[in-house]
Amino acid sequence: MRFAHAREAARAHMSAADIDKLANRLTAARASQQALSVSECEALQIASREEAYAVQAAVWQCLLGSARPRAWKIGNSSDSPVPVRAAMPRIISHAASISAADFRLLGMEAEIAVRFARDLPARGEPWSRDEVLAAIGSAHVAIEIVDTALQDYVAAGPFLRLADSMLHGAFVLGEALCDWQGLAWHALTMQSFVDGALCAEATGGHPHVDPFALLPWWANEGAQLWGGVMAGDIVTTGTWNGMHFSMHPSCMEARLSGPAGEPLGRASVQVAQAAAAPPV
Repeated sequence: MRFAHAREAARAHMSAADIDKLANRLTAARASQQALSVSECEALQIASREEAYAVQAAVWQCLLGSARPRAWKIGNSSDSPVPVRAAMPRIISHAASISAADFRLLGMEAEIAVRFARDLPARGEPWSRDEVLAAIGSAHVAIEIVDTALQDYVAAGPFLRLADSMLHGAFVLGEALCDWQGLAWHALTMQSFVDGALCAEATGGHPHVDPFALLPWWANEGAQLWGGVMAGDIVTTGTWNGMHFSMHPSCMEARLSGPAGEPLGRASVQVAQAAAAPPV
């Protein structure tokens, strides 16, 4: 990852010192759960995707050193038609537990993720959609847990949101989907539940309808900084029914169902709340 950090920094106009300073501030804000205010964000002067990616890489290096990421989120952004990406350092198994104390905010997005079974290294000819899909080993229902170092992530703008790892908090890889290659995505319904209560539902709700629409871009461009796609890499493809926040959830769950309501797969995570302080 040091190589990636150096390449990202070389493409940015911020100095390496400024990149590291901002990365340290974002890392500290998340660790302390003291979010950066709007005025602090305005003073940061991050002005391009290149700078945002350089900060992303520096944050990763602060947390995990030279380890190569093995999971990413991809999606569209308001600043450009070119997709964006962020590495995801915290991968959680389906039905596992997390601590609410680790997050300032607790939001959820219900998604579809893929795990690649074959490498797609860089080559002169772009990988076709069929070749990219053939390299996928499994598709899964997933949950992205949303968190941020930014007090007002909307006002912060697209570049700071990108620098802040696209508001990534953690990622839950849910159940694998059977016969995913033949699914009619436009006819499938994704539901999001918090503590058993339905909070969102959408049929064919992915922004591209087809959740795999951006995977050729990922294989041919997005993943090249890390040597291309490698077997075992996980990519999650964006929310189906929006972003939903809860104050004190104990369980978050995403369920995917077919046209007749038949269950296809789910992802869930338990949230352990901090214990109350003992009486004095």
